[in-house]
Amino acid sequence: MRILIVQTAFIGDCILTTPLIRRAREAFGEPDDILVVLSTPEGAQVFDNNPCIDELIIYDKRRRETGLRTFFGLARRLLERRFDIAVLPHRSFRTGLLSFMARIPRRVGFTGAPGEVFYTDKIVRPIGLPEAERMVVLLKVIGKNAEPCLTEVFPGDARRNKATDFLKNAGIAADTKFITVAPGSVWGTKRYPAEKYAEAIDIILEKGLVKAAVIIGGKDDRKLCERIVELANYRVVSAAGIGDILISAAIIEKSALFIGNDSAPGHLAAAVGTPVVCILGPTIPDFGFIPYTSKVRVIEPERELRCRPCGPHGKMKCPRGDHLCMTSIAPERVVYAAGELLGE
Repeated sequence: MRILIVQTAFIGDCILTTPLIRRAREAFGEPDDILVVLSTPEGAQVFDNNPCIDELIIYDKRRRETGLRTFFGLARRLLERRFDIAVLPHRSFRTGLLSFMARIPRRVGFTGAPGEVFYTDKIVRPIGLPEAERMVVLLKVIGKNAEPCLTEVFPGDARRNKATDFLKNAGIAADTKFITVAPGSVWGTKRYPAEKYAEAIDIILEKGLVKAAVIIGGKDDRKLCERIVELANYRVVSAAGIGDILISAAIIEKSALFIGNDSAPGHLAAAVGTPVVCILGPTIPDFGFIPYTSKVRVIEPERELRCRPCGPHGKMKCPRGDHLCMTSIAPERVVYAAGELLGE
C-alpha cells in the first residue's frame, strides 16, 4: 500500500500533523507499505529524521514552484508513483486538485474544505478539538486507529551537538538552568512587545528561577531578538538565525521552559517535551492551535475585547491601532505562569 500525506501549510501546522503521521505509520506498517509526506522546504525540516516517514517530497509552492507548469509536473510525478491513498489534512483547493490529478483512488479529507469536491472519502471536521486531534480523525474514514498522540520532532545527534556547542560558546554550561523565548511571528499582531518580553525575562532571572535566557528565531527575527537582548538587564543571548528549525528545537529541548507567542516555536517546544507559556492576543484557544501538551499555560488579555479574535491568524497590523490584545498583558502574568511551570 502506498500512502501519501500532503501538508504544505505553515510550520506549526506541520508539527501538529505528526500525530497523524504516527498513527498512519502504525496503520500501514507492513514491509511493503510506503508512507510518503509531501511538504514545503520549511515543513521538510520539521519532518526530517522522522522514523515514521519513508520519503519526503518537497514542493516549494511559495518560491521556485509557484506556476502551473511546476504544479502539473508535480501531479505527473505523483501519478507515476501510483499512490493508493491520499490523506489530506491541508484543506486547500490546490491540495485536493493535486491528489485528483495524480489519480489517487482514495482521497481523504474534511467536508467544507475548498478542495472537498476532489475527495472520495470525507468526514466532518470536529469542532472544539485541538488541531492535532482533528487531523488524526481523518484515519477514521478508512477504518484506522484515530486515537490522539503527542506531537514529535527528531533533531538528531548532529543538531543536538550544534545546540550544545552554541550554548557552550555563549557561556551557558550543560548544567545551567535556562529558558528559551521566541518573540517572532509571521503575523505582526501575534507578537508580544519586545519591551514586555525583556521585562518578563528580567524578573524571572532576578527571582533566580533560572540562570539565563536564550532568544530563539529565524534570520528574519534577528533584529527583534537583538532588541530584547539590548533591553534586558540580565544574562540573555540570541540564537536567531544560527541554523534550521530543528537546531532551534534542540536548544529548546535543553531548556527548562519555553515562552512565546501563538507561533511555530511553541509547537516545537511541546514536541520536544519542554513546558510552554503561550501568549495569545489576536487569536483564541478555541481555534485549537495552542501547543499540544499538558505542560502549557495560556495567557490571554484579562479584559474582554470585542475585536478579538480579529482573524484566524490575527492580522499584520492591529485594525484598531492600539494592539490592546497584547499590550494589555502585564509581564508579571508571564512571570507567574513561568514560575508555576518551573515549580512543577
